[in-house]
Amino acid sequence: MHTLLRLRTHEVPPALAGIDAPRTVVDELVWREVGGDTTTRRVGSWRLDAVPRTGFALLWGERAGHGMLLPAAGLRAVRAAALTVSAARVFLHSRVVTVSVLGSGLAAHAVLAELAVHVPGTSHVAIHATDGWGVPDDLADDLELAGVGLACPVSAQDAAFGANLVVLTDPCGGEWLPPRGALIVNATGQPPPEHVVSLADQVFTDDRTGPGRAGLGQVLAGTHPGRCAPDDIVLVDLPGVNAGGVWLAYRLYESAQRKGLGVPTRAPRRRLP
Repeated sequence: MHTLLRLRTHEVPPALAGIDAPRTVVDELVWREVGGDTTTRRVGSWRLDAVPRTGFALLWGERAGHGMLLPAAGLRAVRAAALTVSAARVFLHSRVVTVSVLGSGLAAHAVLAELAVHVPGTSHVAIHATDGWGVPDDLADDLELAGVGLACPVSAQDAAFGANLVVLTDPCGGEWLPPRGALIVNATGQPPPEHVVSLADQVFTDDRTGPGRAGLGQVLAGTHPGRCAPDDIVLVDLPGVNAGGVWLAYRLYESAQRKGLGVPTRAPRRRLP
């Protein structure tokens, strides 16, 4: 028998608040770029695996003999938020950042929280949720304390109007036009909208797949210059949000332990790696 820590969905945001998630994914991407390590599922004796039909991912230290179960959707949301912040830091050059988030739920929550903390100059956020999701009171209070204005427009176009950072956390129906000079981050884990791809002057990705696409890791490592012109529309596509990331999962595990989050769960040895 082994004891696991099971992190619940509502505990993901406080666990995230205890780590520097953007730095963790930057370290990962740069290491993949300069070291040639492409895995996001295993580092040393630690590994990350999906648990079929449960909606959980398992972080397990083979030598340590302990680990954590965490919601796969929560890990995906944290990775999307961290990668979004990393992209904003390298592609946005304005001192004032106005953000449009097209999406809802935990993914939107994580993105908003990380931008407010880790992207200096974030002054205003417009969020458009197609499913009627409302910004939780605690997050709205945090944004207010950070001096970030908040609006919830009824259309995606109104939300995107005037934004220099547009973040897609859910597939959004209907067309909307990205402003010139905007950074568009597709954190849905699905292909970006075709009209956005057609309008983009430059396209980057976190896994460097596809013709005509450079890697976010290349920009972070200094082997690609990044944005070519201030008024370019830059699209950063993040298919890697579904990869999890063992480094990021381990940091969440450490934070959960420090903060007393999670529920101890006993699991039979045969279910573990």
